[in-house]
Amino acid sequence: MTVSRAVSDRLRASVDYSQADALWSGRSPDADALTILASSVLRTEDRIHDLTASVESTVPSTATRVFVIYKLNAAIAATEAMPALVSARSRFDVQVNQALPFLNFTNAQWEMLVAVSNLFKEELGETSIYDEAMVVRPPKRVLGGVTVKF
Repeated sequence: MTVSRAVSDRLRASVDYSQADALWSGRSPDADALTILASSVLRTEDRIHDLTASVESTVPSTATRVFVIYKLNAAIAATEAMPALVSARSRFDVQVNQALPFLNFTNAQWEMLVAVSNLFKEELGETSIYDEAMVVRPPKRVLGGVTVKF
């Protein structure tokens, strides 16, 4: 179920809730190692609840765009070897785009990007619910750069 709304001409928000039930069969060849390192990956049955919220906003006076996505998922695996991560069942992505109008000396549009994320998959729409859930320690990515549109 998804609820999406343009709150104003500058702000759009959405909340997505999904639920899935799964019954796992078979034994993983890596079950012994996983039992020690990340037993939450080994499952017999699942009832997954996933809540994803996103906010997209623009600030016209500064030509800034902000995009934030926050994902809570009851099935996200954690590692028992690192107790601080056992309760970390969330993922996030924050992106800020800032126009650089002082560099528009030709027809090109310059823009700066700063992003921080711990999502394993960049595209959430085309993935399985387990693509994020089975990643024990997702990489934290910090991205910065400049884009030029001709």
